[in-house]
Amino acid sequence: MRSEAVLNDQGDAMAITVRANIIAEPRTKGERRRARLVEMLGEGSDKRASVNELAQALDVSVVTIRRDLALLEKDEIISRTYGGASLAPGRRELTMAQREVSNVVEKEAIAQVAVSLLHEGDLVILDAGSTAERIAAAIDNRFELTVVTNGLRCINRLVGQDRVHVLVLGGNLRGINETICGGDAEMTLSRIYGNIAFVGADAVDTERGIASRTYDQSRLKSMMLRQAAQVYIIADSSKLDDDTDYPYWSPLPHEWALITDAGATQEQLDALEEHGATTILLAGERDTRNSRNPKEEP
Repeated sequence: MRSEAVLNDQGDAMAITVRANIIAEPRTKGERRRARLVEMLGEGSDKRASVNELAQALDVSVVTIRRDLALLEKDEIISRTYGGASLAPGRRELTMAQREVSNVVEKEAIAQVAVSLLHEGDLVILDAGSTAERIAAAIDNRFELTVVTNGLRCINRLVGQDRVHVLVLGGNLRGINETICGGDAEMTLSRIYGNIAFVGADAVDTERGIASRTYDQSRLKSMMLRQAAQVYIIADSSKLDDDTDYPYWSPLPHEWALITDAGATQEQLDALEEHGATTILLAGERDTRNSRNPKEEP
C-alpha cells in the first residue's frame, strides 16, 4: 500500500493541507437557503427538524421557512411533518443549484488537491458534477491542458481559459445534473486515453464501486475508470457513508486512487485501501502523510 504527498519546490515531500474559502456563487438567496435546508435535514441522528429550529438556524422568519418547505415538498425533496420536516423517503435527486452549496469547503479543498496533481501538457478526463466543476475553476488557466468532459458546468468554467483545450463529450443532456452521456459520449471517449481522470460519485462502496443515478451515467463512468493512466475518484467524505439504495454501480478498477476530505474516518479509509485504493489523499486540515500507515516497499 502506498500513500502520496505533493512535492515542494525543493523536491521534498510535504503534506497536502488546504484551507478552502467558500466561493460566492451567482445564485439567489432563496436557492442557497433551500439547499442549506436540505443539507440540514440530512444531518444529525433523527434527520428531522421543527420549523422554529430551522428558522432560528437560518436567521429567517417562520413564514419564510414554511414557504421554502412548501416548495421543497412540491419537488418531492422533503416531507412535511407536524410542525416540521424531514427528507422524503427515496427523495428525488438534487439539482446542481442545490448541490453547489453543500459541503462547499470540502469540495473546494478536494479541487485544490486535484489540480496540484496536474502537469503541463496533460490530457485530463473530467467527470461532471459539483466537485468536478470546482476542479475546472481551480485549473485557472495555469496549464496547457486538454480537458475531456461531459459536464456543462465544467465547460462553462473552462470557457475563458485559453490555455485549456476543451473536448466535449456529446450525447444526451440530462438537465437535473447538467450532464451529457449516452452512446455518442462513450464512442468519443473510447478513442481517448488520458494521463489522469477525475471521476465523481453519488456514493463510494468498497464492494459495488461508485454509484450513479442512471444506467447511461454508470456506463460512462465505467469507461472513464478505464481510459486513463491514473484514476482518481473525487468524493467528499459524506459520499463514503451514504446508505442510499442507488440503482447503478461502476466497479472500481484493480488499482485506483481517492481524493476526499479530512472528515473521512480511519475505518472508512482502511476499508477502501483494502479494496484497491493504492493512494488516498485527504484535503483539509488533517495531515495527509500521517493519515495512512504505508508499508515499506521492499
